[in-house]
Amino acid sequence: MKVYLGDLPVELTGKRPKLGNPIEGKYRFTPVLNTKTKFPNLQKSKGIIFLSTLPNVRSFACSAQVLDLEVEINKRNIPAKIFHLASCGKDSWAEIKKLHPQLKAQGFSLRNCNQIEVENFKQKLGVGVKNSHRLAHGLFAIKDGKIIASYIPKQQFGVPNIKQFLNRLEKLKILMSF
Repeated sequence: MKVYLGDLPVELTGKRPKLGNPIEGKYRFTPVLNTKTKFPNLQKSKGIIFLSTLPNVRSFACSAQVLDLEVEINKRNIPAKIFHLASCGKDSWAEIKKLHPQLKAQGFSLRNCNQIEVENFKQKLGVGVKNSHRLAHGLFAIKDGKIIASYIPKQQFGVPNIKQFLNRLEKLKILMSF
């Protein structure tokens, strides 16, 4: 899939997951925000989970994605867990922790993790940046272990449109059973 960083084209690896499919596999990503536990086995999860992928949480766009996703989910009273997965290391999360101690979402880092697991995960979500260790911005909704929605913005420069993503889910009445 081709996306853009401003005017610069960027090629993503993997394929966007099909709706209704689980994200298979166990992954040992590094816990960095609001948790010390391992990354959850998403295919065995119950309820609604929002998974957010981030290139670099030190950037404004990524830190805004972390904050905005939680604010919008809380504002809409969606009973969901939020997991953020970032390309950058544990130290990159320090400013978010300091500026937004109220955040409840859990964050994980791909840095210094098993590269086979990292590449496998990137392929399954279609958010790996070709010839880079980075992830692209992405939002995924998972219900009872299956993907119900995905959003990988064509324009990667800036904050993904979280309100539009959630509006689409609400319009389709996907979140209404909770």
